[in-house]
Amino acid sequence: MRLEIQCEDRIGMVREALDLFIPHQIDMRLVEVDTKRRCIYCGFSDIPFAKLQRLLADIRRLDSVEDVKIVMFTPSEREHNALYTLLEALPDGVISVDLKGHITMVTELAAEDLQVPIAQLLHKPLQHFIKGMYFSKETWANPKEGTSKRIRIRNKTLLLEMKPIFVCDDDGMANPAGTVIYVKSKARLDRQADSLKQAPDAENRLESYFLPVVTKSEAMRRTLRQAKAFADVPQPLFVQGEMGTGKRDLINALFQYWHKGQADSEAQLVICPARDMTRDHLPTLEKSSGWFVIEDVEYLNDEVQIALANWLARQPSESTSFGARMRVVCLSSLTPVQLADGTRIQKSLYFSLATLVLSVPSLRERKDDLEGLVQHIVAALSERYRQPVPTISKSAFVKLALYAWPGNLKELQNTCLQTFLTVKDREWQVDDICLPECHDLINRTLIADSLEVTVKQWEADLLKQLYPRFPSTRRLAKAVGMSHSAIANKLKEYGIST
Repeated sequence: MRLEIQCEDRIGMVREALDLFIPHQIDMRLVEVDTKRRCIYCGFSDIPFAKLQRLLADIRRLDSVEDVKIVMFTPSEREHNALYTLLEALPDGVISVDLKGHITMVTELAAEDLQVPIAQLLHKPLQHFIKGMYFSKETWANPKEGTSKRIRIRNKTLLLEMKPIFVCDDDGMANPAGTVIYVKSKARLDRQADSLKQAPDAENRLESYFLPVVTKSEAMRRTLRQAKAFADVPQPLFVQGEMGTGKRDLINALFQYWHKGQADSEAQLVICPARDMTRDHLPTLEKSSGWFVIEDVEYLNDEVQIALANWLARQPSESTSFGARMRVVCLSSLTPVQLADGTRIQKSLYFSLATLVLSVPSLRERKDDLEGLVQHIVAALSERYRQPVPTISKSAFVKLALYAWPGNLKELQNTCLQTFLTVKDREWQVDDICLPECHDLINRTLIADSLEVTVKQWEADLLKQLYPRFPSTRRLAKAVGMSHSAIANKLKEYGIST
């Protein structure tokens, strides 16, 4: 429990307040004085409500006390936790030691690097956990401007960057108070350097918002070319793509690309689901600047459709990017043909919104990007969960490539996450990838009233299942007892990419 006592700043005030806790037999755990806020903070274990009421009444009767109330935490506790949260979010570990070299604070990532639990590190000499390296007392008691040391722990290379901590006294004299150590891992530094190399010109080119390894397919390159051409014009933009194709990610990248070339630094990206949109949102289009994105536009109610159509009709037919303030962008998983029939959205409104149409390709159209997407997703998961980046076998990649991916990127991300969390410290194999079975090879009905067509379809499905386990034409031919050329022809006939 924490109490905040607001009072005048006078001599003896703190003692008078603390003396009141003794008759109530309250064991004080925390005392903090904030002169700027004119507050005294007291921390102790929870007490019965009746006792708390009497204590609060006694405190209020003190001379110079203006108010007393229960708070969740003190300012220093909040600052400490905010700082610790920030340190935990850093890409590398952090350790703090006192003037004797004893560890006073350590983040989880630093503890993982040292391969010792946090509880066993606290208040122990750092030197106990770094064998073969000597730190003299002088190192901690009289720190220099900053030093770096390279160490190796259990075949893992680490770089320790040490900076001194100074605390100023009442006379403004800076006194050493300890050292903070930034623990850098060679593996993490390599991954960060690779990320920078993959996008060297991200500030100037839209294509660089997407890594080259995920934009190899002609479908994705065509989408990016169109997106770049549509970025700087103020006309409404309609973005279409199947569920899970990454429409919002594309809009975020396109907005950032557009925003860098604008003089208006206050332009913002506003995203509003169509189900939640009301007529009250329309004044935003007049008063703000930037892009107004309507998700799942087919769910706009009739009243909002009418109001939005009227607003669009009032806009000048010819304008510049400097004349239009808020650009309307719509997202939908339905095709233009489905939306243009007038059953889900008014025809006049649709054709006003679809002045420019940008189609985001499905994952089936981006098979050339699949390997890069998987590697990118796995690298992000590795950073998020602070685990080594796993290797993926050729057979596992083949299995992923042959799947239809009805859920597109979202389903691919889910599959990678599930595999990442279940397969530890080894290469991903074909049996590690869990995918839904798309075809029933036992209860198959006659296709097109033709036995030949049905047998060919069955053979194609079977080869799609076998190829990930034998990911080369020669291995597959040997497994099924056929010649290499015969299997190669069948794979080509059935569109099974090798």
